[in-house]
Amino acid sequence: MSDKTTIIASLNDGVNQFNELISSLDQSTFETNYNNKWSAGQDLVHLIKVLKIVNIGFTLPKPLLHLMYGVNKNETRSFQLLQTLYKNALEGGAKSPSIYIPKPVLIESKNHLIQKHTTLNQLFIDKLNKHTATELDRYRLPHPILGKVTLRELASFTSFHTTHHLELLRSKLAHINS
Repeated sequence: MSDKTTIIASLNDGVNQFNELISSLDQSTFETNYNNKWSAGQDLVHLIKVLKIVNIGFTLPKPLLHLMYGVNKNETRSFQLLQTLYKNALEGGAKSPSIYIPKPVLIESKNHLIQKHTTLNQLFIDKLNKHTATELDRYRLPHPILGKVTLRELASFTSFHTTHHLELLRSKLAHINS
């Protein structure tokens, strides 16, 4: 999943699937925390918070990115390697930083949040499209668990992160409905 077209398709697919699932949930399923895990609404807010920050990062001027985070001198890591590193870190106890932890979310905000998630994803895609392939592999941003990552790695990770939360939500819903 390294080329921009594939990343964009994956971003859209993940957000669309996540939002379709969220749309189908009733109040109890949307708002309730099960087994000390986030509610579906909180998962949605978490993804929105992440996209807001990623959008800011992709807006920073390239000279500032270079100054603050250096430039990548290694090969861009594969989508599969990023997934493995992230999952291993989670299994090792890594947690989401507090700025990404959502407060309780009520059903009344569901439609607004779904629209916001869709809009932020499109803004991210627009920003991603403004970078050349060379820029995506050269410039870096910090990731709270993975350390410094290239813009391409962060875009791939963002896609994976949405799918990761979709799978977690599906798993939670399967337990609720069984």
